[in-house]
Amino acid sequence: MIMSTGTVALFGGAGFIGSHLTERLLEEGYHLVVVDIDSEKIEDLLSHNRIDFHELDIRQDDAGTVTSVVESADVVFDLIAYANPKQYVDMPLEVVHLNYDQNLRLVEDCVETDTRLIQFSTSEVYGKIGNRKGDDEVFSEDGSDLIMGPVENHRWIYATAKQLLERMVHAHGLENDLDWTIIRPFNFIGREMDYLIEEPDAGTPRVFASFISALLYDHPMYLVDGGENERAFTHISDAVEAMVYILEEAERYNREVVNIGTPGNETSIHDFAHLMRDIYADRSPDGDLPPIENVSGEEFYGAGYEDCERRIPDATKLTDAGWEPQYDLRETLEEAMSYYLEKYERAEAPSLD
Repeated sequence: MIMSTGTVALFGGAGFIGSHLTERLLEEGYHLVVVDIDSEKIEDLLSHNRIDFHELDIRQDDAGTVTSVVESADVVFDLIAYANPKQYVDMPLEVVHLNYDQNLRLVEDCVETDTRLIQFSTSEVYGKIGNRKGDDEVFSEDGSDLIMGPVENHRWIYATAKQLLERMVHAHGLENDLDWTIIRPFNFIGREMDYLIEEPDAGTPRVFASFISALLYDHPMYLVDGGENERAFTHISDAVEAMVYILEEAERYNREVVNIGTPGNETSIHDFAHLMRDIYADRSPDGDLPPIENVSGEEFYGAGYEDCERRIPDATKLTDAGWEPQYDLRETLEEAMSYYLEKYERAEAPSLD
């Protein structure tokens, strides 16, 4: 077990997931070394005497900072990734360059320095089939096949890059005694999740941020292919609890792939949108609700997009050890939406000057 006096390096530690994990690990007493391209989401933490921050794009590490940070750490969390379907469709080569090439360099640094690695992957590695509507089957880390769509549907280039990275991590464990854990996250939601867009053509954030943008700025809520696909959403606080548990139970999760997700929070994207509308209407009863429009995946994301019907995790590697999610779907959305609604209301409030 890594004690709370140890040093944890977080690559991508100022992103959505990383910022929440950074805050929690400081509370637990760890010394942290955080590497990210900016510090906006952890700015209020940087005065802490147990955090060192390096503003760095690991693709431009001429000074060897990455290797030095890995050498200084007892454990490395690697959270760096492009993680938006629009990116997979629009810039597939750069997605592979960052998500595979650059992350593999981090893996190799951990091998060279004999440093434990907790590697973030993605639930996308399960691919396009496996969970069928009406079936009881869920995605199992050690039993489910990983099946992608055809090459021309290059949305799967992200999943393929992450899957190959997983296999390389596994191979380094076999041949070079790397201690590793791979985390496959399932749709985490919370404050500071994503960017918002004031106009519908100003970007393509992930589904929660896309819908809250539509509610706040009164533009259509787009249901891709009717919103029939189903996902299981997880409160970021529940996810962080699982991450801390994995960190501290090093022996239990050594050389294991672990899903982090909340199967009980499964819903269709259609119902997800309507639940957000209900919560918004309760919070702002005098506000108008934006229209809902159905669009094709190709129209919304571009040519080469494809999706899967369901993506529901088997979470028993965590629940059998005592981890249990505390937030149901409505609570998860209420808390995340409250953050953005309050931020919007403060921005819109008239100045007292």
